[in-house]
Amino acid sequence: MIKNIIFDVGGILFDDSLKNIEKLLHKDCKNIYKKAYGGNFKKCLLGEISVQQHIDSLKSEKEYKDIEFILKKENLYLSYPLIKENYEYIKKLKAKGYQLYLLTNITEDSYQYIYKKINISEIFTGGIYSFQEHLIKPDKKIYELLMNRFCLKKEETVFFDDRKSNVLEASKCGIKSFVFHSIDDLKKVIEK
Repeated sequence: MIKNIIFDVGGILFDDSLKNIEKLLHKDCKNIYKKAYGGNFKKCLLGEISVQQHIDSLKSEKEYKDIEFILKKENLYLSYPLIKENYEYIKKLKAKGYQLYLLTNITEDSYQYIYKKINISEIFTGGIYSFQEHLIKPDKKIYELLMNRFCLKKEETVFFDDRKSNVLEASKCGIKSFVFHSIDDLKKVIEK
């Protein structure tokens, strides 16, 4: 019986997709996206440098203004918008008695933004955030940390992430895990 549901944030609760950035900037953004979320950005997710330090390191890039725009914390409501349909469904799961958790690779800026936007503690029982723990998915240690910190039983827990590599590693750790493409993927597992 499922009692605990673990969610990634990007791609499930908030839209961090290339498609969203292209819609926002009205152009092809593959190179911008790659530079913004590549290179030193992993250090932001690990809490080793700030997002502003990452932005500053890209000043010589011709796409700098666009990169700065999408990464600035003041603009996260545009570059990292809430996916309302998903959020509303997940809130209903809390009301049905499921214990909800977050397990996400996230920067401190994004964490502060989502905390203000959705009041994490009202819906989620707990979470593990990469910038706080200095671990990122798909490192198996981050899955073990979540399970141990919140005393979760694997047979009562499911995990949803939009990245296959994260789902595969969680599965190797014995957690029933599913790739999230849309809210229907969650409904199929929970409502069966």
